[in-house]
Amino acid sequence: MCSRLCDSERRPTRWLVAAATALTACLLSCASFEHLTQVSNTFPPAKECGKCHIDIYQEWSQSDHAGAYANPHFQTATNGYAFDDCLSCHAPEPMLTVHTPAVRSGKRDEGVTCVACHLEDGELCGPLEATGKVQPHPIGVRPEVYRDVGVCGRCHEGTLRQWSAADGERRTCQQCHMPDVVRKMTQSSGGFSNVIVAMEHETPQRRHVFAIPQAEALDEMFAVEIKRAEKDVEVALHNRLPHSLPTGDYGFRILILELLATDNQGTEHSLTRVELVPEMKTHIPAFGTWRGMVTVPADSVSLRIRLRRQSYHDQPALDLLDRNMELGAHDAGK
Repeated sequence: MCSRLCDSERRPTRWLVAAATALTACLLSCASFEHLTQVSNTFPPAKECGKCHIDIYQEWSQSDHAGAYANPHFQTATNGYAFDDCLSCHAPEPMLTVHTPAVRSGKRDEGVTCVACHLEDGELCGPLEATGKVQPHPIGVRPEVYRDVGVCGRCHEGTLRQWSAADGERRTCQQCHMPDVVRKMTQSSGGFSNVIVAMEHETPQRRHVFAIPQAEALDEMFAVEIKRAEKDVEVALHNRLPHSLPTGDYGFRILILELLATDNQGTEHSLTRVELVPEMKTHIPAFGTWRGMVTVPADSVSLRIRLRRQSYHDQPALDLLDRNMELGAHDAGK
């Protein structure tokens, strides 16, 4: 009887010892993550971060940041990387800076990679406190940096100037181009990582897509007003964003605005097509308005306002606005 009682008392202890041993082994193995904060000729690659930050890595790998250097259009524009001034923001040095970064010496094909924004003084930094029990690398908590537009404006200088000069309530770059999500900072890849991730709690954070907002958010970017006076319709397209449309300093940046009238038979008639181009001074300023007058057929019952972002020939156009508005004798707006 005594031996059975003794065995039952030992079992919890054995489990605790086993768990402690496993956790100790895991912590010791975390020493292999030191290279993520030590810049060398091998450079801390994004795929190493992606072993734990699986979701973030997948988002980044499909973003324009990941292809910033290898993009064939960038290669052509720089005459095969001959223009040094253009390289630093497409392959920035592996450290967070308060100014335009320098170009890094190696692994340039990774574009704007993880450590270009998150490595500072031997720590991997971000806006959030640690969310897990195990920290395989030093963590810096800098919400004042990562929730500020300045971290993006180091390279997107023209857009930052527009944002800074805009009057009114302004959303930050992150609020528009890094959508909200609630999740764990790391994801399990199997094995003991299941235990580590299980000890982490979910927290509100942002997706690393760095993209134009999805369709459900685009409607908030514009307000449209129309006023009909016999055969003519005055159209006002209001930009609700704190930067110009289109924005940016370089690259192929054209918006196509089309106005089409629909008659009582459901047939569409093209009225006008306007290119909005910064170099032509036809862009819509931050919180500004495009105005135009079009003549519509007498039997027109609605007006379609369509705005598309035109990119390179091998990339599909992106619909930013596609709205049908009834034509009447009085003002209409939305």
